[in-house]
Amino acid sequence: MATPNPTQQTHSAVIKRVFDAPRERVFRAWIDPDELKRWFGPEGVTTVNAEVDLRVGGEYKTVMQTPAGETVHHYGTYREINPPEKLVYTWVLDGQGCGGSEGEYTETLVTIEFHELGTSTEVVLTHEFLPSEKSLEGHTFGWNSSLDCLAQLLH
Repeated sequence: MATPNPTQQTHSAVIKRVFDAPRERVFRAWIDPDELKRWFGPEGVTTVNAEVDLRVGGEYKTVMQTPAGETVHHYGTYREINPPEKLVYTWVLDGQGCGGSEGEYTETLVTIEFHELGTSTEVVLTHEFLPSEKSLEGHTFGWNSSLDCLAQLLH
Protein backbone atom coordinates (compact mmCIF):
# COMPACT_ATOMS: atom_id res chain seq x y z
CA MET A 1 0.00 0.00 0.00
CA ALA A 2 1.18 3.49 -0.73
CA THR A 3 2.40 5.28 2.35
CA PRO A 4 0.85 8.67 2.98
CA ASN A 5 3.16 11.64 3.25
CA PRO A 6 3.64 12.13 7.03
CA THR A 7 3.21 15.89 6.64
CA GLN A 8 -0.08 15.39 4.82
CA GLN A 9 -3.25 15.00 6.83
CA THR A 10 -5.46 12.07 5.88
CA HIS A 11 -9.07 11.43 6.74
CA SER A 12 -11.02 8.38 7.86
CA ALA A 13 -14.70 7.56 7.51
CA VAL A 14 -16.30 5.28 10.10
CA ILE A 15 -19.82 4.13 9.30
CA LYS A 16 -21.92 1.81 11.45
CA ARG A 17 -25.08 0.12 10.27
CA VAL A 18 -27.30 -2.67 11.65
CA PHE A 19 -28.87 -5.10 9.17
CA ASP A 20 -31.79 -7.38 9.93
CA ALA A 21 -30.00 -10.48 8.64
CA PRO A 22 -27.64 -13.11 10.06
CA ARG A 23 -23.92 -12.32 10.01
CA GLU A 24 -23.09 -15.10 7.51
CA ARG A 25 -25.68 -13.70 5.08
CA VAL A 26 -24.36 -10.14 5.37
CA PHE A 27 -20.74 -11.32 4.99
CA ARG A 28 -21.66 -13.30 1.86
CA ALA A 29 -23.15 -10.15 0.29
CA TRP A 30 -19.62 -8.63 0.41
CA ILE A 31 -17.75 -11.57 -1.11
CA ASP A 32 -20.09 -13.10 -3.71
CA PRO A 33 -19.74 -11.35 -7.10
CA ASP A 34 -23.40 -11.94 -8.03
CA GLU A 35 -24.51 -10.44 -4.71
CA LEU A 36 -22.17 -7.46 -5.11
CA LYS A 37 -23.68 -6.67 -8.51
CA ARG A 38 -27.10 -6.45 -6.83
CA TRP A 39 -26.24 -3.80 -4.23
CA PHE A 40 -22.74 -2.33 -4.50
CA GLY A 41 -22.65 1.32 -5.46
CA PRO A 42 -24.66 4.42 -4.64
CA GLU A 43 -28.36 4.62 -5.49
CA GLY A 44 -28.83 4.91 -9.26
CA VAL A 45 -25.42 3.42 -10.08
CA THR A 46 -25.28 -0.09 -11.56
CA THR A 47 -22.45 -2.51 -10.85
CA VAL A 48 -22.03 -4.19 -14.23
CA ASN A 49 -19.10 -6.43 -13.25
CA ALA A 50 -17.67 -7.81 -10.03
CA GLU A 51 -14.73 -10.18 -9.62
CA VAL A 52 -13.56 -11.63 -6.31
CA ASP A 53 -10.44 -13.71 -5.61
CA LEU A 54 -11.15 -14.25 -1.90
CA ARG A 55 -7.75 -15.00 -0.42
CA VAL A 56 -5.12 -12.88 1.27
CA GLY A 57 -3.23 -11.32 -1.64
CA GLY A 58 -6.18 -11.99 -3.97
CA GLU A 59 -7.73 -9.13 -5.88
CA TYR A 60 -11.24 -7.83 -6.38
CA LYS A 61 -12.57 -5.59 -9.13
CA THR A 62 -15.86 -3.83 -9.68
CA VAL A 63 -17.07 -1.83 -12.64
CA MET A 64 -19.93 0.58 -12.07
CA GLN A 65 -21.97 2.59 -14.55
CA THR A 66 -23.44 5.95 -13.55
CA PRO A 67 -26.80 7.18 -14.88
CA ALA A 68 -24.80 9.57 -17.12
CA GLY A 69 -22.97 6.58 -18.66
CA GLU A 70 -19.63 7.16 -16.91
CA THR A 71 -17.72 4.00 -15.99
CA VAL A 72 -16.07 3.79 -12.57
CA HIS A 73 -13.55 1.05 -11.73
CA HIS A 74 -12.71 0.01 -8.17
CA TYR A 75 -10.08 -2.58 -7.36
CA GLY A 76 -7.75 -3.68 -4.63
CA THR A 77 -6.12 -6.51 -2.75
CA TYR A 78 -7.39 -8.46 0.23
CA ARG A 79 -5.15 -7.97 3.27
CA GLU A 80 -7.16 -9.91 5.87
CA ILE A 81 -10.06 -12.34 5.57
CA ASN A 82 -11.72 -13.76 8.66
CA PRO A 83 -15.16 -15.15 7.71
CA PRO A 84 -17.70 -14.08 8.81
CA GLU A 85 -16.11 -11.51 11.11
CA LYS A 86 -13.79 -9.23 9.15
CA LEU A 87 -12.53 -8.13 5.74
CA VAL A 88 -9.61 -5.77 5.12
CA TYR A 89 -8.67 -4.67 1.61
CA THR A 90 -7.01 -1.89 -0.29
CA TRP A 91 -9.21 0.41 -2.37
CA VAL A 92 -8.35 2.22 -5.58
CA LEU A 93 -10.62 4.30 -7.79
CA ASP A 94 -9.07 3.85 -11.21
CA GLY A 95 -7.67 7.17 -12.40
CA GLN A 96 -9.73 9.25 -10.01
CA GLY A 97 -7.37 9.77 -7.08
CA CYS A 98 -10.09 9.00 -4.52
CA GLY A 99 -11.41 12.53 -4.92
CA GLY A 100 -8.02 14.01 -4.05
CA SER A 101 -5.96 16.43 -6.05
CA GLU A 102 -3.44 15.43 -8.65
CA GLY A 103 -0.28 13.94 -7.19
CA GLU A 104 -1.98 12.45 -4.13
CA TYR A 105 -1.80 8.71 -3.62
CA THR A 106 -4.84 6.76 -4.74
CA GLU A 107 -4.68 3.60 -2.63
CA THR A 108 -6.66 3.67 0.61
CA LEU A 109 -7.69 0.98 3.10
CA VAL A 110 -11.13 -0.43 3.94
CA THR A 111 -11.85 -2.53 7.04
CA ILE A 112 -15.27 -4.10 7.49
CA GLU A 113 -16.22 -5.75 10.76
CA PHE A 114 -19.34 -7.91 11.07
CA HIS A 115 -20.71 -8.12 14.63
CA GLU A 116 -23.40 -10.66 15.43
CA LEU A 117 -26.38 -9.17 17.28
CA GLY A 118 -28.69 -12.16 17.68
CA THR A 119 -30.46 -12.46 14.34
CA SER A 120 -29.12 -9.07 13.18
CA THR A 121 -25.64 -7.90 12.17
CA GLU A 122 -23.83 -4.68 12.90
CA VAL A 123 -21.41 -3.66 10.17
CA VAL A 124 -18.62 -1.26 11.10
CA LEU A 125 -16.92 0.08 7.99
CA THR A 126 -13.71 2.09 8.33
CA HIS A 127 -12.21 3.71 5.24
CA GLU A 128 -8.75 5.11 6.03
CA PHE A 129 -6.12 7.28 4.37
CA LEU A 130 -8.56 9.37 2.35
CA PRO A 131 -6.46 12.28 1.05
CA SER A 132 -8.87 15.21 1.41
CA GLU A 133 -12.11 16.51 2.87
CA LYS A 134 -13.65 16.21 -0.59
CA SER A 135 -12.65 12.54 -0.74
CA LEU A 136 -14.01 11.94 2.77
CA GLU A 137 -17.34 13.55 1.88
CA GLY A 138 -17.64 11.63 -1.40
CA HIS A 139 -16.78 8.27 0.12
CA THR A 140 -19.05 8.81 3.13
CA PHE A 141 -21.94 9.58 0.79
CA GLY A 142 -21.09 6.62 -1.48
CA TRP A 143 -20.76 4.12 1.36
CA ASN A 144 -23.96 5.27 3.07
CA SER A 145 -25.89 5.06 -0.19
CA SER A 146 -24.39 1.62 -0.96
CA LEU A 147 -25.33 0.39 2.51
CA ASP A 148 -28.90 1.62 1.91
CA CYS A 149 -28.93 -0.57 -1.21
CA LEU A 150 -27.56 -3.51 0.80
CA ALA A 151 -30.31 -3.05 3.38
CA GLN A 152 -32.90 -3.24 0.58
CA LEU A 153 -31.32 -6.46 -0.73
CA LEU A 154 -31.27 -8.06 2.73
CA HIS A 155 -34.84 -6.99 3.57
